[in-house]
Amino acid sequence: MLTIDSALPCDDQPIGDPYAATLFHESRYLTSWVTPDSLEIQWKYSELTHGIAEQRDRIAALWNYVKAIPYTQSVTTTVSVDSKTFVQKDAWLDPAQAIKVGHLNCFNKSVLLASLLRQEFSPQQVYVWLGNVQANGVDGHATAYLKLDDHYVLETTNPHVKSPFLKARDMDIYETVIFMNDKSVRYVPDTKLREPLGVCCVRWLEQYLNDKLCSEYF
Repeated sequence: MLTIDSALPCDDQPIGDPYAATLFHESRYLTSWVTPDSLEIQWKYSELTHGIAEQRDRIAALWNYVKAIPYTQSVTTTVSVDSKTFVQKDAWLDPAQAIKVGHLNCFNKSVLLASLLRQEFSPQQVYVWLGNVQANGVDGHATAYLKLDDHYVLETTNPHVKSPFLKARDMDIYETVIFMNDKSVRYVPDTKLREPLGVCCVRWLEQYLNDKLCSEYF
């Protein structure tokens, strides 16, 4: 897959009704989904990393927490306010909301993990990757992405992946479309995101990941 170094900066992208996957169908910018300033995210980061000295172990603790949240292809919400009901069949939640939910899709897992990682890393290092996974067809997908000594994809939809440190350059069935975080959006020209994000890592990606790279990192 193409790394962040191959992506070009672009204007922040507004997503509006009828395409907004928000609770009230309100419009949002892409950068608004990664929320390192959220109090719930800051508290959860402190809880998960307390007493962990090594940086890679802290990354693993955050990743394991998000990975352990059961995956679902879509999150359905129903919100009633003053006798008016809003239904969202594929909701994108704020990371603080995602903490309180029993099942998350790939996008919600990715923004949650990216927001947690942003407590420790700069916006030049942490992104949400939006792209397509090509195997027996093409499905849209989202993961967290971390730039350290190398570029890493942090897969959280598969509970059996053993390591957060999957090298991006080795993920040859991943097609990069967009990188985003709380500060910027970058894109790869001449690509298009397959929507809705429907890839189920548990369904068929597990064997690919395990065969490719998934050995214990320590």
